[in-house]
Amino acid sequence: MKILLAASIYPPDAGGPAVHAKAEYEGFPALGLETELVALSHYRRYPLGLRHALYFFNLVRKGVSSDVIYAHDTFGAGFPALVAARMLGKKLVVRVGGDLSWERCSEKGGTLSLREWYAGGFHKREISFFLSRLVLGQAGSVIVVSAMLKNLYEEYYGIQSEKIKVILNPIPKMATENTATDKTIIFASRLVTYKNLSMTIEALRPLFVKHPEIRFIIMGNGPEKEVLERLIRERELGESVILNTTCGQEEVLKKTARCLYTLAPALTEFNPNYVLQGIGYNKPFLISNENGLPFAVPDYLCFDPRNSEELARKAEALLNDDVYQKAVDFVRGLNLGIEWKDNLREKAAVLQALLK
Repeated sequence: MKILLAASIYPPDAGGPAVHAKAEYEGFPALGLETELVALSHYRRYPLGLRHALYFFNLVRKGVSSDVIYAHDTFGAGFPALVAARMLGKKLVVRVGGDLSWERCSEKGGTLSLREWYAGGFHKREISFFLSRLVLGQAGSVIVVSAMLKNLYEEYYGIQSEKIKVILNPIPKMATENTATDKTIIFASRLVTYKNLSMTIEALRPLFVKHPEIRFIIMGNGPEKEVLERLIRERELGESVILNTTCGQEEVLKKTARCLYTLAPALTEFNPNYVLQGIGYNKPFLISNENGLPFAVPDYLCFDPRNSEELARKAEALLNDDVYQKAVDFVRGLNLGIEWKDNLREKAAVLQALLK
């Protein structure tokens, strides 16, 4: 069986989709799946139209000899993958790690969470919603990372429940103890508006004054890069907020192993990989109230992403030794232990089931 991975981004890009694309490309062969790859990000140096044309051309070229086209989103990578699959008579599987319709609207300055946006009917104004619904409806199977997304696609997209498979992101156990050697808080994902980083930086300013040893390390790249650079410069936070736009996954893991805790401040957080990686190192986290983590998050580890005072208060509380140890004990007690091999095996089973 031969799989064509139609990826959106790929390392050295940071972010969950890139991490999963690399893990699948390298890990599927051991499970009996021959794997080819076409990543939209590999054509980023070309203008927008040419970029997608080259991506589509290579999907068709490599798709001819593939059994299944496996797309990593519903729009930028997924819609061309659907067209290629229909042209070639191939099966299509789509993996969704977030919601592109809401994300694209939020990147334009939207201030609503995922639930608020859909409940308000704003999705009906977006062509990305209708194209995403088309792609998901035509796919043989849809893989999502949380029950939150499964419920969303059943309720608003009309996707049949039995077609949607929830496969949790890996939470591999990387350490038996928490070895926090750096006074750092880390974020590692795409730099886009809905990730709420500008508000986060502003909210943490009092923390940096009271605790000048603390560093907030932002790892990733994206359209918000210049906005964040300007904010850091204007607020004279160059010593406290470190923006690293060129780091790869290996560096993210190294910094995660040494950090105090991870911070996920988006208006809606789905199942952020860097938070899960932190859990593997027994690292506490702070995350938005609206999240898709596969367990209940205690109040002291989550916050309203619009409430800068609450974020500042809870971020500082985690610097207290007793609160921090309480958070470490909570994380250590989760014992989720979802290894990459488990994640890949479940995905491979979905892909293989299409050809039975």
